[in-house]
Amino acid sequence: MKNATVLILFAVLFLAGLNSCKNGGGKQKTLNGFEVTFLDDQKGDLAKEGDYVYFKYYVMYKDSLIFSSLMQTPMVKFKLPKLEKGDIKKAQPIAEVLHMMSKGDSVIVYQKIDEQMKKSINLPHVDVLDFHVKLVDVKNEADYKAEMAVEQKEQEEKAKVLTAQAGEIADKAKKNLEDYKSGKLKSSLITTPSGLKYIVLEAGTGPKAVVGKPVSVNYYGMLMNGTRFDDSWSRGQEFSFPLGQGQVIKGWDEGVANLNEGAKACLFIPAELGYGAQGSPPAIPENAELMFYIEVNKVN
Repeated sequence: MKNATVLILFAVLFLAGLNSCKNGGGKQKTLNGFEVTFLDDQKGDLAKEGDYVYFKYYVMYKDSLIFSSLMQTPMVKFKLPKLEKGDIKKAQPIAEVLHMMSKGDSVIVYQKIDEQMKKSINLPHVDVLDFHVKLVDVKNEADYKAEMAVEQKEQEEKAKVLTAQAGEIADKAKKNLEDYKSGKLKSSLITTPSGLKYIVLEAGTGPKAVVGKPVSVNYYGMLMNGTRFDDSWSRGQEFSFPLGQGQVIKGWDEGVANLNEGAKACLFIPAELGYGAQGSPPAIPENAELMFYIEVNKVN
C-alpha cells in the first residue's frame, strides 16, 4: 500500500559508536565530539558493543519537530556496533550517545549541520539538530534472540488466523461494494470536501488515530468492477503506517483519520485521492476509483 518514500535520512544514524561515561551534570561530549545533555540519568550498566538497545527518538530544530521514530515503528531495536574514533562529519550522533546511556536514560545530543548536509536533507535553514533519545531497554544477544523467537511464533499464529479469514472478508468486501454501487449505502455514506466517501460499519471504541503516530490495520482493496488488487488477510500480516505522513495514498490518510481503534469501515476513494491518472500498473488502471474494506486494529 505504500506509495511514497519517507523523506528521512536519519535511518543512517545507527552506524557508529562512542565510549564515555555519564555523570549527570552539564553538557558532555561523545567520542567524536557531539555535545550531550542528560535529561534523565538512571543508575545501571552502560550499553556496550553487541548489546541490543531498545529506544525511541525524535529530532527537533528549535521548537519544530523534524522527525519521530514513532512515525515508522513503536520501538527501534538495534545491535550496538563497535566504537570507533573518526571524522565527526561521518559519525552518527544517536549511535554514539547510546554508548553513554543505561536503561531508562533520556538525553539530547546535538549535531551541527554544514552546508553539504543541509542540501542532502533539504533543510537549508537548519544549523543544529537536537536528537532526543530515550533508552527503554538493553538486552544481551541470548535474551534478544529468545524474545524474537517468541514474537516469531506469535506472528505465525496471527498469520494463520488472518489467512483463515480471507475468504469471509472477501465476501464481506464484495457485498459492501455491491451495496454501494446499487445505492443501498447512500443514507449512511459520508462524503468529505475532498471527494472521499466512506461508511463506518462498526464504530470503534478505542482512541482515534493521530497524525504522525503509527496505525495498524487490515484491509481488502478492490476496483469498482469487484477485482481484488491487494489485501492483508491473504498475506497473513496486518499493515502499519504513520498517519498523515504521505506514506499511503491521500484517501487512506484522510479516511483512517476519521476512524477509532476497533472500527470497521469502507473507503470509496476517487482517483485523485488514490493513484491518479497514471494508476499503479499492472494492478490498478489509470483514473481508477478504489474501494477498501478496513479494520483498524491498533492506534499507537
